[in-house]
This record gives sequence, C-alpha cells and structure tokens, in this order.
Amino acid sequence: MKRIALLVVLTVIAAACTSGDAETTTTTTTTIAETTSTTTTTVVETTTTTTLLASPPIAEEGDRNVTVEAIQFLLGCDGYADLEIDGSFGPATKAAVEAAQAALGRATTGAVDEDTMADLSRGCAQARELTPDADPVAVVGNAAPTDPEVFTIALLSRSTVSVALTQGTGILVTVFDPDGAVVTPVADGTWEAATAGDYRIEVGAEAAPVTFTIAVGVGAAETGDWVLATDGITYKGTELSLGADADTVITKIFDFLDHGVRGNYNEFDTGWYAITDPQDMGLRGIFIEGFAFLFYGPDPNNLDRPKTLARIRFEGPSDDAAGNPRPDNYATTAKGITVGDTLTDLMAAYGTGVRSGSNSEEHYYRYSDSGGELCFYFGATTPTDASPILEIATECRTG
Repeated sequence: MKRIALLVVLTVIAAACTSGDAETTTTTTTTIAETTSTTTTTVVETTTTTTLLASPPIAEEGDRNVTVEAIQFLLGCDGYADLEIDGSFGPATKAAVEAAQAALGRATTGAVDEDTMADLSRGCAQARELTPDADPVAVVGNAAPTDPEVFTIALLSRSTVSVALTQGTGILVTVFDPDGAVVTPVADGTWEAATAGDYRIEVGAEAAPVTFTIAVGVGAAETGDWVLATDGITYKGTELSLGADADTVITKIFDFLDHGVRGNYNEFDTGWYAITDPQDMGLRGIFIEGFAFLFYGPDPNNLDRPKTLARIRFEGPSDDAAGNPRPDNYATTAKGITVGDTLTDLMAAYGTGVRSGSNSEEHYYRYSDSGGELCFYFGATTPTDASPILEIATECRTG
C-alpha cells in the first residue's frame, strides 16, 4: 500500500480601505490530503490574526500641544516609556507610541488616534497632577462611563478651582476634597476649597469614551472685610495705618461698627498713661469684634507727643450686632490667611517668607516686609501642620 502526502498552503490577504490606515486580516489555510488505496482524508487548519484599524490621528510627530502632553503622561503611566512631559511629539514619543500600538494590537503608525488614546487612558490608573497658575490652563484627557479621567490639584483654603469644557461632549465633572467627600459647586463649574490640601477632579463620560479638553483655573483665596497688613489694616477699602492719628482711627472705627466697640482690652487700660514698659508709654486699647486696636498715648515726659495707632491684634471674629457669628474669614491677611487656618495653610501661602520663633510662653511664625511684620501665634505647644492659628498681630511678643 502506498501513502502519498500532499501539502498545499494558501495565503489570502484581505484589506479594507479607509481614510486612515486599513484594518488588516491575515488568514493562513493549510490543506493536508492523505491518499490510500481505498480512502482519501482531508484536514483543514485555519489561523487568523487581526490588526485593528486606525482612525484619523489626533496627534503625530511634529506636533507641540497639550494633547501631546496628555499622551506622554499616559505612555509613561502605562509603562511604555519614560518621557519628558513637554508637549513636543518627537522621535522618542513616536517610538513609544509605536511600542504601545504593537502591544495593543493596533496599526503601528506612530500617530495617536482616538481609539489609541482611549486604550492608553483605560490602562492608566494614576491621577495626573495639575499645577495651574492665575490663568486657566488647557488639559486633555479621555474619559469613559466606567473609567473617569482623574486629576489632582493643591488648593489653599477659600481658594477656588474652575473647570470649563472647551472640546468634547457628554462630560461630567466631580470635585472631591482631601478627605474624599464630594464638594458642592458654589457656581456652575466652580468649587471652593474649605481647607487646604490636595483635591481630586474626576472627569467622566455619560455614554461612549470621549477625548476632551478642559480649561482649569485656580482663584486666589478670598480676603475678608478686614485685611491685615504688616503696616496696618484695611476695612472695605479704607486703610488704617500704623502711626496714623489715634483720634482719627478711633473715629473711623466707631463709624464702621460703633455697636461693636468695647473698651478695656485685657492687658491694656483704656486710659492714657505711662505703664511700666518704657516702650509702651500710654497704651490705650479698643476691642472690637475680635480686634484689639492698640494706641500709643502721650509721653509723660513729653505731653505734646501725638497719640498714634501702634499695633493691631486679631483673635477671631465674634458675633455681629444681631447676635450672628461672623464668618471665619471675617478678617484675613492680604494672602487670605486668618485665625483658624492651620500651619499648613500659612506655609502654603507664605512659604519661606515666614519663619518660626517663640517666647517664654508661646510659639509663633513671623512674616516681615518693608512695612513691618505680621506674627501668627499657635499657643504654648510646638505647632504641627494641623495646628490652628490662634492670633495674628502686627508685632511679635518676644519677652
């Protein structure tokens, strides 16, 4: 009996034409025929591999924009390359894109299309850190209904973050505070930070995955009705400067809030006289809704010495005339810091401009400029990041 083996290999390539690179299907068919003197048996084995079709590119070599920044971040997040996120689509970015496309089963065009962008976004579980300044910055991402794009942003207390959609449809934006609680917007597309920390912005899609562009902006922390400065204080645009005529300042205070003025502020008598400290000759204190306005009186050895505003202390707001508590930011510094804010808030606003110090009874941080100094007090215990500011004054107690 004779056995004859016949091997026939046929390769069929079918290509579908599109506006971009084509989806390509390669089919290999192997036919084996075995013949004996009585029977013939045929076995057919087929193997098919498919390269996914590419749609028009949204970024390619030579581009320089925020879309490329997003792609470079995602390529690094997914482990395809360690790229500098500079928004410039050069040879290194192209090589990383080609490596990603090969791994994802897509045409290795080296250009990123919508579907490749979606694949890269789905593979990245890392939040992207945003650092916008005073002007809104454009940010590109790709969101899916079950996989939002996530960003983090550091905010000061009472500062705001705004998110506006500039490209894409069906986008949902949610902001979470440092504890993970949802923040209620104060206006359409604007959220306010109640405390300082890292906030999370989630951009989700209502239906299908979509590449979007948003404009993210950060607003400075709002200042209060009273604004403390190293050289005085401002109330709704009216400045009361250290060294100003005491009678004029006192008259202004009564004009502002005469119902809240009370005399005899703790350590200071309300009359004019020379006390034991020769530097504090004749101090008068007027206490008004959290403030101590302290004035120099006449020198007993020089009765013609003018009475002037000497310094200011703020220990926190009290109730208004109707008995309602005043807001926490009733009085702030020019950078938005007030009594009740923490050391973290203070350092975020002033950085190396404030330096720690202490006297025999309390710890403070001192901020100085050409106009004088501001002193932020934290009490008898060495402050930690979460320690609240107990008092702000225009002069540090160093005794």
